[in-house]
Amino acid sequence: MPSENLSTTGFAPRGTSWYYATLQLPPAQRQALLALQAWWRAVRSIPHSVTDAGVAAAKLAWWDVQIGQSRDGRPDHPLLLTLQPALNAADVPLELLLQALAQVDEGLRQNRWLDWQGLQRHLGDGPGHVARVACLLAGQKNIAALDYAQALGAALAQVSLVRDVGRDLRRGLIFLPVEALAEHEVKARQLLDGTDSPQVRALLRDAATRALATLVAADARRPIGMGLAARPAVALSKMAHALLREMERENYDLLGQRIDLPPTRKLWLAWRAQRAAR
Repeated sequence: MPSENLSTTGFAPRGTSWYYATLQLPPAQRQALLALQAWWRAVRSIPHSVTDAGVAAAKLAWWDVQIGQSRDGRPDHPLLLTLQPALNAADVPLELLLQALAQVDEGLRQNRWLDWQGLQRHLGDGPGHVARVACLLAGQKNIAALDYAQALGAALAQVSLVRDVGRDLRRGLIFLPVEALAEHEVKARQLLDGTDSPQVRALLRDAATRALATLVAADARRPIGMGLAARPAVALSKMAHALLREMERENYDLLGQRIDLPPTRKLWLAWRAQRAAR
């Protein structure tokens, strides 16, 4: 199994949200969570890093085989080799990883959604299932805790979607729903061209407001008594709330910049989370 130094510098580099959110966990749990996040980051990046859809589909199919091999304890990839003992110990259903993989595969065929409901379902099927696995790896099997984790995972992904809108547009991708563009009278070409306007700012403000409402609703589902297992989730939620406030302070100027929190602030919020999650 990789050393703790490899898990922190390779799986989640210093400065990332997951690096700080998992600082308070025991080393074995932390390594498992960081390996899970690294696996998800590698998988979800495939549609954006490969221009040929057939090659991307083949890469996802290879990961599907790797997950299947994890059932027998013989995956080839180092991330799954690291994860496999923790997945077994926590009795994690591998179907959760396969469902997350299917969400990425869905994104190969569809990268536009008609409405917010469809987009939120999509996020719940991918980031939500990964968050559910993370909750199991952190030692929670309670259904209420798992449902909370899945809701929070989808909410965090929705916040990230707003933050990364400029980056995605430069890749030719529009994840904001068709109905949202129509409501604010914004054309897809206007976004792809990076043309800012009061209508675009209103669109992004609405998207951020919806993300905040989803995040608050997920926060409210956290059951009492999760203890140490709640700390990464609470830390990530606090970071997401702070990120949304930064977007608001910047008046949703998101087409040409990617707003993020400095590492020192993430560290502070992670420290606050350990107090809030007692």
